[in-house]
Amino acid sequence: MKRNESVNNVLKIAETYGDDVQKQIRKLKQCVKEGRKSGDFLMLGVAYYCLAEAYTDTDDMHGVIVNSLKAVTFLKNTDEYELIAKAHFALGLAYMNQGNYQMSLACDEYGYWLVKRHRIKGKTRIQALNNLSGSFHAMEEAHKSIKCLTECIRLLKKDFGEDYTDLVMYSLNLAGCYKDVGELDRAKETLESISNILEKVEFKPLVCDYYLRSAVVAYRRKDADAGNGFMDAAFSIFPENVYPLPLYDDLCEVACMISKNKDRERSKKTFDLMTVYAEKNPGTLEQLFATRVMANYYKNFGEYELATELFSKYEELNERQMRELKEMQMKLHNTSMKTEAEIRKLKRIMRENEEIVSLEPMTKLLNRSALLKLSTEFLESAAKKKQKVGAIFIDIDYFKQCNDTYGHAKGDEIIKEVAHICRKYETQDIRFARYGGDEFFGITRGLPDEAVCDVARRICRAFQSADISDVKSPSGGRLTLSVGVVNVSITDRTDSILEIANYADKALYHAKNSGKNAIYALNYNKTDKKEREASFVKIDF
Repeated sequence: MKRNESVNNVLKIAETYGDDVQKQIRKLKQCVKEGRKSGDFLMLGVAYYCLAEAYTDTDDMHGVIVNSLKAVTFLKNTDEYELIAKAHFALGLAYMNQGNYQMSLACDEYGYWLVKRHRIKGKTRIQALNNLSGSFHAMEEAHKSIKCLTECIRLLKKDFGEDYTDLVMYSLNLAGCYKDVGELDRAKETLESISNILEKVEFKPLVCDYYLRSAVVAYRRKDADAGNGFMDAAFSIFPENVYPLPLYDDLCEVACMISKNKDRERSKKTFDLMTVYAEKNPGTLEQLFATRVMANYYKNFGEYELATELFSKYEELNERQMRELKEMQMKLHNTSMKTEAEIRKLKRIMRENEEIVSLEPMTKLLNRSALLKLSTEFLESAAKKKQKVGAIFIDIDYFKQCNDTYGHAKGDEIIKEVAHICRKYETQDIRFARYGGDEFFGITRGLPDEAVCDVARRICRAFQSADISDVKSPSGGRLTLSVGVVNVSITDRTDSILEIANYADKALYHAKNSGKNAIYALNYNKTDKKEREASFVKIDF
């Protein structure tokens, strides 16, 4: 399976089962198993990213963090830049929900940097700006948040003019930022700019939040009549059994204002809403919201005993929230450490598996396909660093008649001996492969001409020292090697391993025709496009 096909298949699975999150997660875990088995890092990264998105829908932040970390690790060395950015967004959201705003901002900034660098457009760019604005807001950098949201809204209007739900959501966020920095007129203008599209918004709690946020701005501007009107509109459409946190965040803020205004009727409605919210949401943060509203309600209407009791409860909840936050951050740290250890182990296992698959079974040298892959890496790095790439072609002299004389078992032993000698001289810049039959091929990177020739010289000396007998060999009854060597700079005539191997093969052919048991280097500089006769240099050993 081609890599781009594996990516498309994983994304298709995520889309197909999007309406059934649990089934989606099961299918994506199967993709993870397949990616591990095949050693496909790209497939693994995409599957982990999709799992992080799936766990976001289930509010499982532990699952989001674990899979986002894995996605970032396995995608970072690929060219799937959009998915890498999205994996950072998912990780940033998980950090945000656990109160680690610095890490959230770091993830969102890196994701946005990828989006800009690789000119990624559309909803991903808008998502990047919105996420970044949220992190800036959490870090109390409202003016930076305003800048991100303004650009976010501009792009949305330009490219997705009829996406009214997102436009209202981003505009509410922008109005909230203006409110936080005291620019109430700008907040009011922003809210008024979306008042005529509310009926087109699909998510009705968002419309309710529009009225609540408008009420907050109006009360802050000392326009009680407008504030009351917005509050009544919000009460008339307040959702049942839907508890989005931003909605109740605004409700808490406006509740303090109307209770201070001694507006008992509206305060009572708010009190009742928060009572239901507290009953339905046992979480500490949600209980904090509700308790604060109730305590302020009793305080502002003179019921001090109840107010004191609730304020005490509020303090206890606040301490619990701080403890839970510390515990979550510690859990996050431990999760990160365990995940990193798991990733390191998984990558090690996959590298080992990949290495096993890439080796020719009998010789433990690279096979042909692994050689082609490695050669591409050598050529690319050599071209960037303006280094030379060398090739060493090795052939066992009179090998066929040796096989005929002593049998294939003896022939296999001889091939293993040559491979053993080649492996002794392997480094990160010198690798060997069994090219086929009794032929071996070495590729070098960044070595001077003499160093490449010296590798060939050492191999021939070592094979000579092995003293393998062959009664029919003209070379004193001992097996010998013929070797062809070339070392070239990367040009338009030497930018593929097949071209370089062809030059080394010419040198090997010359060694064979010159009596065998010899090393010849092709003087590449003496050859040209007119195919003039090549110059060969004999290398003594």
